[in-house]
Amino acid sequence: MTWRLRQDEAIVMIGRTPPPEAYFSFDLTMMRGALPTGPLLWPSVGDPINNKTVRTTGSTPYNRPFALVVTGHKRTRAEVDRMLAAAGLRGSTNNMTIPPAMFRLGLGKHSDQFLMGVRTIEPDPGYKKALDRYRAAPPLQVFRVRPKGGSADRTKPVYSPDPLPVPPLRVSGTGATELGLNPTLQLLRRRIVKAYPGFTARDLVVRRGFEESYPGLQENLLTDPPGRPGVAALSNDADDPLSPSFKLPKGSFLVTYGTNHVATRQASYSSVTVYADAKAAVSLAAKNNGELRGSARDFIRDQPNADKFYAWAFSRAGKTGPTGAHVTTLPSTHTDYCARYGGTRRVDMSTVQVVARAYMQPKTFTRPALSSLLLDRLLLFTPKK
Repeated sequence: MTWRLRQDEAIVMIGRTPPPEAYFSFDLTMMRGALPTGPLLWPSVGDPINNKTVRTTGSTPYNRPFALVVTGHKRTRAEVDRMLAAAGLRGSTNNMTIPPAMFRLGLGKHSDQFLMGVRTIEPDPGYKKALDRYRAAPPLQVFRVRPKGGSADRTKPVYSPDPLPVPPLRVSGTGATELGLNPTLQLLRRRIVKAYPGFTARDLVVRRGFEESYPGLQENLLTDPPGRPGVAALSNDADDPLSPSFKLPKGSFLVTYGTNHVATRQASYSSVTVYADAKAAVSLAAKNNGELRGSARDFIRDQPNADKFYAWAFSRAGKTGPTGAHVTTLPSTHTDYCARYGGTRRVDMSTVQVVARAYMQPKTFTRPALSSLLLDRLLLFTPKK
């Protein structure tokens, strides 16, 4: 999954972009440490190439030929770009920089390792099967490109250092916020609590969980759950507030609620995901902005801005708990989750954590400013004694 890069090498990806969808990106990250065991330093390397910024051979970003060049070397980039232009990809080549000022390039064991992730989210109507096919067999080819040299030692660069500068980052936020919707958010909370008189409701805090990549890199902010979420490959295109870990025993349920960030134009995609185990080992359930649309009408149908909100229950309360179209039943606390996939890892199913994601503000093509969002909320309901 990971690779190192000599200071005068490039990684070149050639292929087709995904089909029409709410959001896709090619997201370059760096790893220091062990992914299976941690602790791990895992920041993004600059901004992703996404469906609003990608250059392709056509007027659309979707299902079109493109090229992507990853390097930290100015001469190498220029020569690779010329080769791609000669091959018919002029104007559709996308450059991503690994700035030598920030990262340790080289092929030795102390050099940084890199990973290219492809995110694909929420296909447009009629494109679900096309996206499934793309995910199953991505139409992409990837090459390691290096200058020709006479030495048998391929760890030694051929070109002298010619470092590319750290590229500017896209700026998040427009000044517009969701904060004026707070009175309706408070009304939604009161009505959710009132709807379940046989249960005790407890508010759970969702807060910034991950540091931004470059501050996290400078602080050596390691990911080692549950105590240290660190950076954890947080995309520069996303805000991912998360809750602390908490117990969700049999007979209880959780209601997540808040603004639908897509409906408020603060994001192109948003979701809530419930993970199991203090280390957030497995995802139990997730709902995206399309599925969440209209769910708050269960409680605030009389409010004119009801469709800018959502309310969704994740339940282990059976028939005594919430019912209806906007309820997801979670696996029991005794489920051996990994066994069904042939794994042996023990997962604490009684402990859960919630992550709320908001991807790519439509006007800025990057993450919304966290200060512009009404943070997603959680209510934990347990039976009254």
